[in-house]
Amino acid sequence: MKEKFISLSKFLSRYACVEGSDLKKLTHEDVEVLFPHLKRTSFEVVLDNPEYLYSGKILMVYDGKSAIPYIVPNMLENDNEIMCITREEEKVKPVDDTVYDYASMSIYELRCLLVRKFNSNRNQVCARRELNKRGVEITKKYKRLKINYRKMED
Repeated sequence: MKEKFISLSKFLSRYACVEGSDLKKLTHEDVEVLFPHLKRTSFEVVLDNPEYLYSGKILMVYDGKSAIPYIVPNMLENDNEIMCITREEEKVKPVDDTVYDYASMSIYELRCLLVRKFNSNRNQVCARRELNKRGVEITKKYKRLKINYRKMED
């Protein structure tokens, strides 16, 4: 049979809710001890019923040495057979989507909105437009020293 195999680390990340680089080091014997809820099946079942393999009810899992057929676990939300090990979700800062009245803001407040660290791109663009309408210089003007070529020649 020419079936496609799935790696053991990919199988565990999808159906056992674990992740990490150490999954590549696991073997089928380790999985049998660590994850007893994952059920194996025999090759006879696969040979007698190839439709299970083609429909996705059974997966051929390869650990780098051998391939063993596993029954795909039922992944319903109400199903308590599978314990998922998840890490805490990272805290995400809420995006500040406040609407400003740029016409009534002072020049100092508009310049504060130009700081990228605290504002979104849309706030920066609108603040820059309002400062341009008011005729305020946004970029610094550097006074360039004119080089007197006559002094350099001497």
